[in-house]
Amino acid sequence: MQNKNFNIDKQLNGQLIAHLNHLQNKYSKILPIRADIHYAKDDELSTDIETTKNEITFFLWQAMQFELDIVGYAVVMEFNQNEHIHFHSIFYVNGQKRQKYYPIYAVLERLWHELTNGYLYDCQRNNYRINGLKMINHYDHEAFCSTCYMLSYLAKTEQKEPFKKRYSDCLFLSDVPSPSHRGKPRTLGVSKFLTPSSI
Repeated sequence: MQNKNFNIDKQLNGQLIAHLNHLQNKYSKILPIRADIHYAKDDELSTDIETTKNEITFFLWQAMQFELDIVGYAVVMEFNQNEHIHFHSIFYVNGQKRQKYYPIYAVLERLWHELTNGYLYDCQRNNYRINGLKMINHYDHEAFCSTCYMLSYLAKTEQKEPFKKRYSDCLFLSDVPSPSHRGKPRTLGVSKFLTPSSI
């Protein structure tokens, strides 16, 4: 399932879905949190790719260090009409430990503001036609596909002009630990058979 309103880069979309698949193999319940990450409007450094890469990398490192039960993230860098940089992000939270997104979002917003004086936009408040922000249980095919639909927006080619030779250069993905293999093994979980071409 993909957003038909945009041109989607297949390789970038495939990386995003494969990453979510790996997370599903590790965690039985995942709560997605979507946020747009912006610089302050008067920030002159928001046009410098290397500076913003360093800042978003440090921010993501901070997010993983706090006790927020974030188990992964997917972030893409984009440019608005004035060539200022912003980011679209999905943070994945261990749904066995957290059911509410806002306390985690509030900490992320504070961390980014303290680092750059920028701000986050809470996408969770939007009324999307397809809600890709529901808790994903391992066998919930519908919720997984809805999240993949949301991820396809991150894979759009629009606003990524500097990366048109290789769109994956604008992508920041967390590492995913190997499954622990403890407990009862799952049989035929959704992540076992979903690929970008099958959604």
